[in-house]
Amino acid sequence: MDGLSHFLRILNIKTAILTEREETTTEMSDKELPDSAPGTYVPSHPNPYYSPESLPIEPKLEIPERVHELVAEASYQIGRIDGISSTVDFAAVLYTSLIRIEAVESARIEGADVEYQDVEAYHTQNPTGEEDLTIEKDLKEALNYEHALTYGLDRVEKGDQITLSLIKELHSMLLEDVRNDGDVVGDFRDHMVHLTSPRPGKRPFVPPMPDGLTGLMQSLESYLQMGGQYHPLIDAAIIHYYFETVHPFSDGNGRLGRLLIILYLVSNGYLESPYIYPSAYFNRHKVEYVERMRAVSEDGAWDEWLTFFLEGLRSQAETSYERTQQLRELQEHYEEEYSGNTNTDKFARQLLQYPYFMAPDLVEYLDISRRTAYKVVDDLEADGLIEEVTGKERGKEYKAIDVFEILH
Repeated sequence: MDGLSHFLRILNIKTAILTEREETTTEMSDKELPDSAPGTYVPSHPNPYYSPESLPIEPKLEIPERVHELVAEASYQIGRIDGISSTVDFAAVLYTSLIRIEAVESARIEGADVEYQDVEAYHTQNPTGEEDLTIEKDLKEALNYEHALTYGLDRVEKGDQITLSLIKELHSMLLEDVRNDGDVVGDFRDHMVHLTSPRPGKRPFVPPMPDGLTGLMQSLESYLQMGGQYHPLIDAAIIHYYFETVHPFSDGNGRLGRLLIILYLVSNGYLESPYIYPSAYFNRHKVEYVERMRAVSEDGAWDEWLTFFLEGLRSQAETSYERTQQLRELQEHYEEEYSGNTNTDKFARQLLQYPYFMAPDLVEYLDISRRTAYKVVDDLEADGLIEEVTGKERGKEYKAIDVFEILH
């Protein structure tokens, strides 16, 4: 084959490929979505972008009986955990622990390699709250989430509304020192983004253009402040779907969207404290989580998304209740087995308050000498209640074995 023929052959192949791509894009762009879909695709290169309708949803959704039943089941489980949590002596530790579990799970959905123990270790090593600038990015993501969620809860519990200003402030907290080059932090994105599908071969999902974000987010703000249109659990599902679909920021949308679920339920008085952590459920069902939301956009599959979301809240509330019950039984066991007045007995009864610690911490906790503190540690380690986790000769750290098994 001469050079000209070879060149023409390559040119024909490239032309065919480009034509096929253009036809595919055109087909995707021109495909009419059903009337039940809450938006449309707008032609764009190389993929069409999705333009969602503003909130509230019109016409109003007809909620099927099965979804109403799931709302009742989830409400029952949430009520149980709210009820039991206020009766235990370790409520403050439970509150903190569940926030940290949620922070870890949310970071892991985004690919962070971090464990619950890592977060507990960080706080033990930095008791004054002074930030350690040497920590790894993955741990920093979890710590940022914990900080943002705690801050957001404090705001809404004081009566502040969830506004776009607060949302942007929380975004800055989530991405502090973990931002990627080019990301806009604390404000809406100024460029298009493409969200890769978890299914191989499926085209990416492209959220709306930057110039439409302000209007779409203002409709979300209005919806949040009007208290929604449905039961708070259903509205939480709608708000989460809408936020993730608009995808207003260049990064951190998943973390912030999941954080808003808890803030919304607390701000509406439906959840007394963040004793549920939905990110764990979403992490276990990551592919379905993404595809259920996309099916709403393309097919108007609200019932399936609501069912998935509500089952997530129900199962996580049930898990929190079971864990709290197990912790209460463990506390009763410690009180029976270590009912004496020795320092070892006293600290054994406080293990749920201090599940991760260093030996010198006991000096402050029990008002004892360092020598006595080390004896307490030796006693509890010999009894199998705690174990050393660093493997180091100095600066040893310990965790309460049974407490960690229940929490994680």
